[in-house]
Amino acid sequence: MNIAIVEDNHSDAGLLASFLDKYGEHHPPALCFTRYSSGEAFLVSSCEEYQLIFMDIYLGETDGIETARQILKRNADSLIVFLTTSREDIWRAVRLHACFDYIEKRTFNYAKIEEILNAAKKKLRFQTRSLDFYNGKQKVSLPISKIRYLISHDKYTYITLEGNQELRCRTTFSSLCSMLEHEPRFLPCNRGVMLNMDFISQAGRDTFVMTDGKSFPIRKRSHADIMRRFNEHQFKKLNEQEDSLWTT
Repeated sequence: MNIAIVEDNHSDAGLLASFLDKYGEHHPPALCFTRYSSGEAFLVSSCEEYQLIFMDIYLGETDGIETARQILKRNADSLIVFLTTSREDIWRAVRLHACFDYIEKRTFNYAKIEEILNAAKKKLRFQTRSLDFYNGKQKVSLPISKIRYLISHDKYTYITLEGNQELRCRTTFSSLCSMLEHEPRFLPCNRGVMLNMDFISQAGRDTFVMTDGKSFPIRKRSHADIMRRFNEHQFKKLNEQEDSLWTT
């Protein structure tokens, strides 16, 4: 895991670095991290290569929120943990949709860092998993976290990815679904339709609306079970978000 510490307070940066070293001793291998004293210095580096970023909100000319905004343009998958002396700043980070976790410096401790790193590892493992199959003679490998939905139509399976990229495959819909059946985020919502629940923006009485505006009907025969799985997923996500925002 490549980690960046963007912190202009030398003492705070040193304390965080010591926690990261301690984590590496207890959870080998050792972590690789780099320290930056300003948002400007971080942005001129290869900041898109970092998977986890500890970002102080109160930096100099370019504060942590603006620095995070620039980072996400280059790597939307970066996990950003904001550091600050004021909990009120969390709402600025939440509006940016860039807050993986949040640490108040007055409650800064190793247990919190250990919790964050364990959660980051779990998140990164999902991001790196792939759906591997053959489309004719061509081998295809798609990041599972980028798949929005799969649709079966006219002997083809259409896979829509984040960024509205669509792939038409000769591979059967049932075979691809069987590869994803153990991925808890994927939900068969109707015959020939499987959705990644992370991309559902709205659940109506009879339809799901995706983040790209596409809507899909919910199968009536399985409606109760489908909604139960969706609600459980939403509840789990809500708990994770609340834990990351308020647990210190």
